Amino acid sequence: MLKGIFSNNILETISSNFKSIFNKDSSNKNEALNELEIIENEIENIELNIQKSDSVDTKHQLRKKTLYLKLKKCSLLTSNRYIKRASDIINEQIDDTLYEALSYLDRVPKNFDTNVLNEIYLYKAIIYEILEEFDEATALYKKALSINTTPIILRRYKEFIQRTKELLSWHKIKSKDIGYSSFNIHNITKLEDMPKVAKGLDKIAKYYARSPKSRSLGKRYHKEVMKIYKTLAKEYPKEYTCAYINSLLEAVELFMFSPTLLKEAQELLYGNYDCIKSRVALTSKLKELKQKTFIKKAILS
Repeated sequence: MLKGIFSNNILETISSNFKSIFNKDSSNKNEALNELEIIENEIENIELNIQKSDSVDTKHQLRKKTLYLKLKKCSLLTSNRYIKRASDIINEQIDDTLYEALSYLDRVPKNFDTNVLNEIYLYKAIIYEILEEFDEATALYKKALSINTTPIILRRYKEFIQRTKELLSWHKIKSKDIGYSSFNIHNITKLEDMPKVAKGLDKIAKYYARSPKSRSLGKRYHKEVMKIYKTLAKEYPKEYTCAYINSLLEAVELFMFSPTLLKEAQELLYGNYDCIKSRVALTSKLKELKQKTFIKKAILS
């Protein structure tokens, strides 16, 4: 009799445990579905507000918020553990953590299932779009499409192209207010005028770098600064190699460009003797930047 009671108790315990696990799984799924619905509604509302807003800065900040929400949405829709881990790394509106997530995803083995890699490419493309590194984002979308040309991926790529066009249009409107009508200044500036233009753009870029809300606009101007100093360093290496190296370091330090730019800065700094004037100061700044965690990971990956 005791044996029968004992057996029944065990069966009841096992049954109870199964029910508990099942109910927990169902609860988690429901929570995920509810969160997904909230995110989708929020994205929809933000996109409506973007259309209604007349402020370029407001439009830009709202657009960036939708992209962060899309990263979160991706992590909820997938079982890909790499994307889920990258999502955990990312803190909203903090560019450092975006680079940490990219560094982590870059270390995923390349011999994985193509569907897993495709998800990672698309996820990384959104991160690069937030950072306004559009060439990298475009390359990742094209890589994903070369593996699997589905209507969903095509739609996402077309939406990305449209968002990029809108953003560049907003930047163009904003730039007119401060006297520049193009973000292609390096191609339309005479060589003899480049030093003066670079200094002017550098001041504008650093003005916008003072606030996280406007840093992305400063980043656009600093790209032009780097391109101008790169041209000048080729033409007049002794005079402008230091300035070009400094622009690369400031790109990472002030504007959150990819830490991989430090590799180019290091090669220029240690690989030739054209940069003499500020060599000690630049070497010190380079070493200081390389101590930052997310930069270490990017350099080592």
